[in-house]
Amino acid sequence: MNLEKLLDAIQVQRHDFLNHLQVISGLLQMNKVDRVMDYLNQVCIEIAQYSKTARVAIPELTAALIIAINDAAMYQIELVLNITSDLSESAVPGPVVGEVLELCLRSAFETMSAPEIVDRRIEVVLGESERKYTCRLLFPEPLLADLSRFESALIPAGALLSPYGGRLNLAVANNGIEIFFTLPRQGLNKIG
Repeated sequence: MNLEKLLDAIQVQRHDFLNHLQVISGLLQMNKVDRVMDYLNQVCIEIAQYSKTARVAIPELTAALIIAINDAAMYQIELVLNITSDLSESAVPGPVVGEVLELCLRSAFETMSAPEIVDRRIEVVLGESERKYTCRLLFPEPLLADLSRFESALIPAGALLSPYGGRLNLAVANNGIEIFFTLPRQGLNKIG
């Protein structure tokens, strides 16, 4: 886990919070109550994104998601979190899961940050089945001159998962890219 990037993300959150308070104060001083309500709704949506990270039982994964929200804003990429599992029984150690997600997101951000990309959106889906957890990163297929370079950037993530029975795959279909990795549950045979 990159602690420096996590601290940067926390400092950005703190700065944004203070800025929000100043904007609300200014709007109230100008008696723009209708605009205050619109602004508060916008801020609530932003804060809800961060609160989704607290649903995860793996601290390193939560940290990776907080860093991802900050990085997405920096790259002007819309990041959508869809978290339906806490991954509490993952057989893969937390530091490994966090690092794998960071590696996958780094590749996705680098790919989606190209100036010619118009639809800058990445969805992170964390789910589960009876035997395993899944993490999917979904984003529109950018104009990739060299898909093999993108694939090779994900090899270290797959290598981190392999000793624990986890797998990483990349699929290009329906004008989109999906990075998909699985994590076996504790106490079960290693499954892909």
